Amino acid sequence: MQKRKYIFWFLATGWLIASGCASTNVNPPQPRPNTGYIDLYSPTDAELCWEVSESHGSNTHFRIVFSDVKPVEGDLLRLALDPGQHHLRITFLNRAVKQPALITCEVKNGEIVPIGISLAAAGQTTVMSRQVTIGGTPAGLGGRRTKINSDETVMYEISAVAGAAVPYQPKSQTHYTN
Repeated sequence: MQKRKYIFWFLATGWLIASGCASTNVNPPQPRPNTGYIDLYSPTDAELCWEVSESHGSNTHFRIVFSDVKPVEGDLLRLALDPGQHHLRITFLNRAVKQPALITCEVKNGEIVPIGISLAAAGQTTVMSRQVTIGGTPAGLGGRRTKINSDETVMYEISAVAGAAVPYQPKSQTHYTN
């Protein structure tokens, strides 16, 4: 019985952490009441894995409002936010970036603020990864092996520009991504 209790608390904690770190890529047919939206898109790059954080007041303490290791469907990320001013930090999980883009935008009820993201090559960098294998050896002994890989990749600088707010429309009717 005690074991079930611990398993339940472990699963409940994991669900709370996962649900608090990611919001959905929304696309309702009509805007929700007391809600504004931002559309994040990159006209030059596709297949981006977005991470968007928000700060209330200062630009030092951010909380993640969207993070996904898979690219968003349709290359347009739409987030629902409360109306008002928002300080956002935008980066990508599948690109090496010098630093995240910071932008402040005013979100209005029932409107969408399009935010165009540009990536510009800013040189080369080395990405290091570590792979640990635990298991037997040919001699029958247990052990652990660590393999370190390094790959050269392009480093990017990110910039963000907010466009003029537009009345709400479903993602299929937006035209600023082309």
